[in-house]
Amino acid sequence: MRRSAKQATLLAALALVAAFAFRLMFGLSSEFFFEDETQIFLIGLKHYATGDWPFFGGDVVWTKSEIPGALQGLLVGGPLRLVPLPESPFVLLNLLSFATLAWLAWYATRRLPWLPRWLVWSWFLTIPWTLQFSTHIINPSYVLPGAIVFFIGFFEAVPTFSIGVISPAAAFFMMGAGVTWVMQLHMSWPLLLPYSAWALWSRRAEWVSRGWGSLTRAAGAYVAGALVPGLLLLPTMMKYGRSGGSGGVFRNLHIGWVNPWMAVTTLARLLSFASLEINRFIATDGAKRLEFFSRHPWIVPLAAIVWIAGVVQPLWMLFEMCRSADRWPQAEGREQWRAMRWLVALSVVMVYGSYWFVMEPPQAHAFYVLAPPVLCLAAYCWTFVDSPRWRVAAAAIVAANIAFHVGLAVAQAPEKSLYKHRDVILSAIQMKRPDMFGHRRVFAIDAGPYTLSADIPHDPGRDIVVLSQAYSRRWAPPSIGRSRSPTRTRAWPTAICCTWRRIERRAAGRSSGTSTSRTSSKRANRASSTSTTATSACRSRTPRSGLSPPRHWFHPIRASATRAPRVRALRSKRRALSQPGGRSSRPHRRPPDGAQPLDPPGAEAAPQCVAAAVACAEARRALGGLP
Repeated sequence: MRRSAKQATLLAALALVAAFAFRLMFGLSSEFFFEDETQIFLIGLKHYATGDWPFFGGDVVWTKSEIPGALQGLLVGGPLRLVPLPESPFVLLNLLSFATLAWLAWYATRRLPWLPRWLVWSWFLTIPWTLQFSTHIINPSYVLPGAIVFFIGFFEAVPTFSIGVISPAAAFFMMGAGVTWVMQLHMSWPLLLPYSAWALWSRRAEWVSRGWGSLTRAAGAYVAGALVPGLLLLPTMMKYGRSGGSGGVFRNLHIGWVNPWMAVTTLARLLSFASLEINRFIATDGAKRLEFFSRHPWIVPLAAIVWIAGVVQPLWMLFEMCRSADRWPQAEGREQWRAMRWLVALSVVMVYGSYWFVMEPPQAHAFYVLAPPVLCLAAYCWTFVDSPRWRVAAAAIVAANIAFHVGLAVAQAPEKSLYKHRDVILSAIQMKRPDMFGHRRVFAIDAGPYTLSADIPHDPGRDIVVLSQAYSRRWAPPSIGRSRSPTRTRAWPTAICCTWRRIERRAAGRSSGTSTSRTSSKRANRASSTSTTATSACRSRTPRSGLSPPRHWFHPIRASATRAPRVRALRSKRRALSQPGGRSSRPHRRPPDGAQPLDPPGAEAAPQCVAAAVACAEARRALGGLP
């Protein structure tokens, strides 16, 4: 028995080490050179290189503001001080997220001891949301550890949820620390305040029986916990004052009406936190996903299995939430299950209501701070179907999910990861020159330097090398242009200009009072509309008089609210096309099968022009002419 217990302990330890290595590997293979990830890394890199205190954290691009507090810069720059390698911030982030997720899995199995521990632990550690937003450098990844600490404290502070593993004072301490932790990383921290009020109000019976001393101890513990990460806010307030120290985050407040249907989508997004949702993480739209699978067809079977499970599970969770609580299969925990359902339902209402006061459009990662209670909800739902047969199915789905994410890491690492240009980042760390890697956004407070230092030798004309070049002509679908035949189509710019010219003629005829023939009217109507299957952004609209374009134009040149600049742009394009050497506005014929389209005049000089343009831009940046 002792030997078998030791073997089980050893296997569990090896499984945890393998899980941590898998999560770290996936984080290192994830996106790094996108703007958001780069900006977060630069905050810590500047702190490491210059030694300056990081007064502000991540940027809020919608309002050009910054989140106050030094926590984000210390979490990225601190590991670089210990080990000056690009991977060191990833290691710290994965240690934090792995430890807190393991704590949440342990806590869930203590609440539901009849569930298999291997299922709860493997699910919490390997589902897409906890992999994508807790393993690579971006500010929502750092939100999850603080959110888990907060909600474990919340569950233990509310008598209905409490299982007695943490004292009430420690629970309120954890809640306060979680709020100020998230406050310095993401703008979603106000969502935690209603839960704090709920926890305090839920203990009102204790205040009556034991006096106000219990309330004082709970509030004191909450404030003490909030001061631990909150102390990092004090230098920012002392230097910039109460107004400047806010970083302009109050500009995000904007009262406006939100479609009630958004509550339904919020529920779907909230339940997806605990499911195998992979669509949003493969690519941003359907065309890019098809391109990804066409380049990596071997991953399609795994993706299909995971995608089906990711669609079915949220629907099943919603179905179990809507059924009677009397169906709870265990003798204990029925009241907790009923309270958990109300918790998730009220969370949906709260998130929907919060969007009435902000200008940011609803996005799932914006309320990722609410992921821990949804993970616990998924564990409660598993109780309804727990059986030997379903455990085998769950093991197969978990294995397919892990295999899929291993394949995804292998596929995306050469294109997106840190190792695409690791030498550049390593040089910036070793030389303590953040400007060798990149620059902070222009609106960032005290972000500099904005130009490349003169101490670094550089020559844009020789440093920039065109490694490859290609020219391609996009052929329009058959529904665009005068002819609907597949052999007579127009290139996109030509179709735009010719269509706009016919609209102008028809509008001029209307404004002058002249009538048009039936044939010309049909042509104008045909020119002023496009196929929805081809553009997905077209809206047929009667042309107005003058030169005002339709409100919605198809995707290559989409009209904005200000129409005069768009008209001038179309006029400029027509004049450019009418110049010698420009392409004719006559429709192009599709080349026969196997034939290559002829290059336009000057195509052979395109790579040199691109290199020259980039070199000029780098030269202006080096001289301080561009931010």
